[in-house]
Amino acid sequence: MTEPTPPSVPRPGTLPLVIGVGNEHRSDDRSGLEVARALRRPLEGKARVEEFSTEGIGLIELWRDADHVLVVDAVRSGAAPGSVLRIEPSDGALPHFHSATSTHGLSLAEAVALAQGLGELPRHLVVYGIEAENLEVGVSLSPPVARGVEEATARILDELGATPEPRDRRSTSHA
Repeated sequence: MTEPTPPSVPRPGTLPLVIGVGNEHRSDDRSGLEVARALRRPLEGKARVEEFSTEGIGLIELWRDADHVLVVDAVRSGAAPGSVLRIEPSDGALPHFHSATSTHGLSLAEAVALAQGLGELPRHLVVYGIEAENLEVGVSLSPPVARGVEEATARILDELGATPEPRDRRSTSHA
């Protein structure tokens, strides 16, 4: 007979899941990964934080058991570089922006729409998009996108009721 999970240990799907999406080697496309890295420590024990850089369809498997999911990705929406956009695609659509590049195979918007069609959309999904400026090969964030990473990090911490870490302990790469 299996013993019940003690109340002090959350079940896997009960902690919020934060997913930073991106490509490590395409400048501003790494912004979602940088947000995930900055959130890992301050959200320890409060949320599960994952980095995701493979085919977009894998997102569906990653969030399968999560009720509350926040996804962060570089986007192209026509806004000023570094702008942080927030949308709750409860209907399975991301009408205001698209993933910045196609390096993820199936885009984030397509993965959300597919998950909706398959009945695999998390109960509460929030997408944070950071407007990209530079998507060339490289490992540095452009200055406006580096500021966008800081803003998205702060907004997610606020949304999840967590306290930010002191600046010197954050792990974002701006150079």
